Amino acid sequence: MVHLLQADLLKVKRKWFWFLVFLGPFGVIGLQVVNYGLRYEWITSQSSDHWATLIQSVNMFVAPALLLGMTILASQIASIEHKETAWKQLLALPVKRRDVFVSKFIITSGMISVSSILLFIGTIALGVGLGFGWEFEVGAVLKNSFYPFFAGLPVLALQLWISIVQKNQAGPLAIGIFGAVFSTYSYNAPDWLFWKWPLLFPEKDPLPYVGLGLLVGLVILAAGVIDFKRRDIA
Repeated sequence: MVHLLQADLLKVKRKWFWFLVFLGPFGVIGLQVVNYGLRYEWITSQSSDHWATLIQSVNMFVAPALLLGMTILASQIASIEHKETAWKQLLALPVKRRDVFVSKFIITSGMISVSSILLFIGTIALGVGLGFGWEFEVGAVLKNSFYPFFAGLPVLALQLWISIVQKNQAGPLAIGIFGAVFSTYSYNAPDWLFWKWPLLFPEKDPLPYVGLGLLVGLVILAAGVIDFKRRDIA
């Protein structure tokens, strides 16, 4: 497993993956810079808790950006093997198919984790830059930065699964883009749709969604591993 992780890290190092990792959180923060730049007085007049308003505003863009990032990263890490027709060579090595699949999931999850860290730092920098001071709930910013990632793990596992088994990435990308767009308008959607889970609702406890995300994510990952072990990947 360690050797597979090192090999996958080397592969993504040579690509533009890390540009996407930085683009996601910086794009979300950039949109809020524009939002507050145009409507600062109106937004700050809506509530005396400026940090809470900022965190909620950021979260509105986190879910679609996160799901879109998961879709593209999963597709790209699978495309490395598809484009180089390297699956047969890779699977001919003395490695377990399970480890091949899980390695790519770990690498992709790690990159999304880096994006979450950057979002955490960017949110604080934006709030301080807007003059909201340093008196904020660190826990609230952490939750807003990492809870959507944990709740969105089923989407990551699903996108990686279909990206690996489908050589043509048009289908996986279409599904992922639709899911990202759907998440923006999913407030009234049924709770069992896991594309909705990365949204943090002020009136709802986010922990059930986070717990379900971790659990369902592992279930889909296990299903993907089982399917990958049985499937003939060209």
